[in-house]
Amino acid sequence: MPESKESTKHLKIIFGGASHEIDADVLIESLVNYSLVTQEVSFYLSPDSKVNIKIKATKEGSFEIVHDIIAFAGNNLFTLDHMEYAAALVTIVGGLYGFKKWLSKNGEPEIIQRNGGNVKIKNSKGEITINNNVFQIYQSSEKAREGLKKTFIKLSDASEIENFDIIDQDTKEEIFKAEKDDFKRMASDENDVEKKKQKEIRIDQEFSVFKVVFRENYKWEFFYQGNRIYASIIDKNFLEKVGKGEIAFRSGDRIIADLEIIQVFNEAANVFVNEDYLITNVKKHIPRIIQTQESFKFIDDEDL
Repeated sequence: MPESKESTKHLKIIFGGASHEIDADVLIESLVNYSLVTQEVSFYLSPDSKVNIKIKATKEGSFEIVHDIIAFAGNNLFTLDHMEYAAALVTIVGGLYGFKKWLSKNGEPEIIQRNGGNVKIKNSKGEITINNNVFQIYQSSEKAREGLKKTFIKLSDASEIENFDIIDQDTKEEIFKAEKDDFKRMASDENDVEKKKQKEIRIDQEFSVFKVVFRENYKWEFFYQGNRIYASIIDKNFLEKVGKGEIAFRSGDRIIADLEIIQVFNEAANVFVNEDYLITNVKKHIPRIIQTQESFKFIDDEDL
């Protein structure tokens, strides 16, 4: 079992403004919910992990909170681009705040496209690419979504605060930044991921063909990622080649294709469930390799 190791990340939260003071309720509400989001991310990544947030002294200027994220990854094997656990934690927390900000400005996703470890979110107003862990935590953790929203509830009414920044003290990089105009939107549920249907696109997926159906508007049967699915093929060029006999199939052949999944939100399970599958672009046909057994050579008694 992997050894649990401690890692630390040094951060700074800036409540930007002209005054070197801040209302206690604003400070407490924002920091408590920032901590809640961090704890939720840590639990998602490693359920037996521990995270301590240590606040250090402030200094003159905009009200700044210097703090350390001290993280114990637990005994679960966790890697994210070979980063230390605390650094990975901070990156995902920043990604969640960034995704919440994008949603508050642009509205609900219309297309969700997975590519490796990233997810591209699109709608008519724009697009954003986020880490898959960020997307999964945002969708699955109501506590994380509440923490993100509540970080800005008090800030939206604090006239003295002009911006809210999270800075990596080790690299001096900006992890997240919100301006005053963002606060009210981010404190709201409006434009959040609450739609009942969504579309997910997966590029270059592999399917094992189980049943070919030539009748129009009927679905082919495939094995995909260990599950049997029924999918419509809407690639007209591919279907024409099949119809002309230019491509022949037998059970066990494989194809490489782009997949579009229509997902419906299940209220009871609090998760999106796959409802329908469309194969939009068939890129490659891989015939099944039939293993043939070499004929035995029988020896006549005369040869002995």
